[in-house]
Amino acid sequence: MKKLQYACGCSFDVIDEKEQYIDFDPINHPINFNCPKTWALISDGNTKGCFQLESRLGRSMAKKLKPENIEQLSALISILRPGCLEAVRDGKTVSTHYIDKKNGQESVDYYHPALEQTLQKTYGEMIYQEQAMEIAKNIAGFNLQEADMLRKAIGKKKPEEMAKVKSKFLDGSNKLGIVSNSEAEEIFGWIEKSQRYSFNKSILNDTNVITESGPKTISELKIGEKVLAPTQHGDRYIEVLEKYDHGEQEVFEITLSNGNTITCTMEHKFLCSDSQIYPLSEILLNDLEIMCK
Repeated sequence: MKKLQYACGCSFDVIDEKEQYIDFDPINHPINFNCPKTWALISDGNTKGCFQLESRLGRSMAKKLKPENIEQLSALISILRPGCLEAVRDGKTVSTHYIDKKNGQESVDYYHPALEQTLQKTYGEMIYQEQAMEIAKNIAGFNLQEADMLRKAIGKKKPEEMAKVKSKFLDGSNKLGIVSNSEAEEIFGWIEKSQRYSFNKSILNDTNVITESGPKTISELKIGEKVLAPTQHGDRYIEVLEKYDHGEQEVFEITLSNGNTITCTMEHKFLCSDSQIYPLSEILLNDLEIMCK
């Protein structure tokens, strides 16, 4: 009985006449980050068992992006997060913009020269928290503490905190004068959208819902009416409190195991087999099972 030893310090009992070692020394024997076979495997979606990339969404996005280096692989992990999947600009998500730009299907635009240095490695897309913080420092004069407050305020999604940070951001950009007031407003909107975890559920105007008085489309639905909706306690009629127009957004068609198809955005929520409700982006990311009839 011998021990199979790994460089990480773990050991396992194995039956063998010889000692076996897996020698992994990244310092004296650096990893080849330019291995074409490795990038080909990832680009073909062969990432089952790879942390963050083993879900159906992860494998699908890997095939679309076809990363060729560590920078692009890092970006792939980031554009899988709900913030990038749900932030929509010009009818496409930040994730799709990044993929299209990397693959030469969309021109790279930095909106303003002051953003180019920060967004250059991500083709003009804001996909990392550090980028949002750096932009706040560069165009609004935020120090590190203030930039971190911006990050936390967006993550908490508290309107009162966001209002304070936005006011400080606009005041700071006005004092520095690097961008105009309207440009500062636009940039802050990008920061808020791309860094948020999720938005309210959005569905199409022609989507049919069941009301107490019969089927209606969303456009016909009125505030105060009750619609049949899945809840953690089964299907129930719940009151419509408000309707919001989120403008044009990228939509996806999904087919359920019962053959029904649903057209929705990435933030549309479904009741899953664990009796919890999740947006589509989380369902795809974590291979969750949607409950269907």
